[in-house]
Amino acid sequence: MRLFVTVLILNLFVLSGCSREAPEPAVTEPVVAERTEAAAQKTIADAVYTNGRIYTVNEQQPWAEAVAIKDGKFLMVGSSEDVGALAGQQTEVVDLDGLLMLPGFINAHTHPLSVANGWANLRIENPNNADEMLAQIKAYAEANPGLKAIRGEAWNLGVFENNSPRKELLDAVVPNRPVYLISQTGHSAWVNSVALEQAGITKDTEQTATFLFDTDTETGEPSGTVREFGMGAVERILPTTEPERYAPSLGRIAQEFNEYGFTTIMAAEGARAWIEGTRLLEEQGGLTFRVFVAWDWALSHYLTTDVDEADANIAGWQGYASELVYPRYVKLFYDGGPDSYTSALFEDYVGRPGYTGSSNRSQEEFTEIVKQFNQRGIGVLVHVLGDRGGDELAQVFADVRQTNGDNGYPLQFSHAWLTRPDVYPRLAELSDTCVDFSPALNYPHPAIEGSMAEPLGEERYQTFFNVRSAIESGVPVALGDDWASSLIAEPNALHQIQSWVTRIDPDNPESGTLNASQAITVEQAVKALTWGGSQCLGFGWEDKLGTIEEGKLADFVVLQRNLFEIPANEIAGVLVERTVMGGNIVYDRPRQGDVKFIDEESHTPTSRYIED
Repeated sequence: MRLFVTVLILNLFVLSGCSREAPEPAVTEPVVAERTEAAAQKTIADAVYTNGRIYTVNEQQPWAEAVAIKDGKFLMVGSSEDVGALAGQQTEVVDLDGLLMLPGFINAHTHPLSVANGWANLRIENPNNADEMLAQIKAYAEANPGLKAIRGEAWNLGVFENNSPRKELLDAVVPNRPVYLISQTGHSAWVNSVALEQAGITKDTEQTATFLFDTDTETGEPSGTVREFGMGAVERILPTTEPERYAPSLGRIAQEFNEYGFTTIMAAEGARAWIEGTRLLEEQGGLTFRVFVAWDWALSHYLTTDVDEADANIAGWQGYASELVYPRYVKLFYDGGPDSYTSALFEDYVGRPGYTGSSNRSQEEFTEIVKQFNQRGIGVLVHVLGDRGGDELAQVFADVRQTNGDNGYPLQFSHAWLTRPDVYPRLAELSDTCVDFSPALNYPHPAIEGSMAEPLGEERYQTFFNVRSAIESGVPVALGDDWASSLIAEPNALHQIQSWVTRIDPDNPESGTLNASQAITVEQAVKALTWGGSQCLGFGWEDKLGTIEEGKLADFVVLQRNLFEIPANEIAGVLVERTVMGGNIVYDRPRQGDVKFIDEESHTPTSRYIED
């Protein structure tokens, strides 16, 4: 008798002389000493993965050799012998041949929904070259004469002087329709004259700490770059992308996330049209990751809906929920970013004596807003970058918990660039509260140094991302890439792990380190990308995701090399062999080779993949 089997075999590297020891991969018995009821009844698994090194991130059973899957959940986690007993004639048996399996990665802060909206229109091919961008924009406009506006993303920091591109450049290629192109940070956009005119932005428009646009130094006229809430004024005059155009774009993005091992994301953004497009993709069978959505509210820089409409969307979140879409969160902004001098700081900005920035609303007002959402059973995700902003937001969360009690509704402290180490023990005392560190720009980068470090000074810049202090405080810690609002071109989880462990740019190691004393271990980084992410989701999702345990959803990733056995500076180059969500394969690395069969009794493969 023969069983259908897949053998995942590439390079199994056995490296000596590594700088650190790998954790002991001893297989531990399942938590329950006796065989599970499923095994006792000889329940037949849909799939069995054997002969692996499985790091479960479950403290009660950290390592295993094999897993069995039934109806999209882990049926058993244990030894190859015990798990193999659950295989039947129709079971797919996968020989991992010693490869590393981890829980599916959870991206705790990312922006694929807005990026999909941009890509459904114009995806800038070379964001580092102004001339090539303009040529592409012109060609796109000429090829799409029926579009009422040209929108797309993203252009990178460092391309234009002061990161402030001019409207005249766009006017020359698209003079008669609005053009709106989001920057790599997501906190500014490049627009043409028509967009400014239709949005009603003139030299007489009042600017505030959050409604910002750049002006010509001589005329005072808007020069072509809008920032923060100023972006929302332009967004509102742009036509909505139809779900039929949106869904294929998001589908391509989902596949890219799967390629890097992600099975779950927190979309730190949300609008009705985007969620409708996401649901359409799910109905079509193309949604290959779980999407948790934090709706944009009035404090978002987009301001694409008024408060009443946003409130109605959030209140009606259940009408948008489905198996893979869970929009039970709201996204708020406590402060802005150092590049636009809108982060709330303890000390003055460089070159601006007496100016420390501010929060978007008073601490008291913000506390009331968070309190109201929390009372309504809505998870709250809050953007905060400044050190004073982090200190104040921690107090906001504490005041909300004191008033509302430990009601189980999550509070997510997001980005935490400059938050001081003494804040994290305060957050650790609060129930259902987590910190996500994002994006993974935790190393020196010329564009960041020019836009972020310059207003702060080198000393403060070297205090970015106190992640080790947060982990040691006991507060749940998750990681996000803020994609595509970062200088990382792909949502690469392995790139994230390496940079958090080394605090060095994997692509430019000569650039030095950033706050190296806050580097963390591989184990800590993996935990933050899995279990930590599930804790941020709250609402009981930590009982379904984040670790490889019996009864949890079968989300996992198989890697080409063992992260615990290779030098840290090689982690970013590790490839994902397979990504599985709910027991379904959503990504397999292309390779040579074909279907394999093995003998049921000997489990000896008749052939192996040819290494490519």
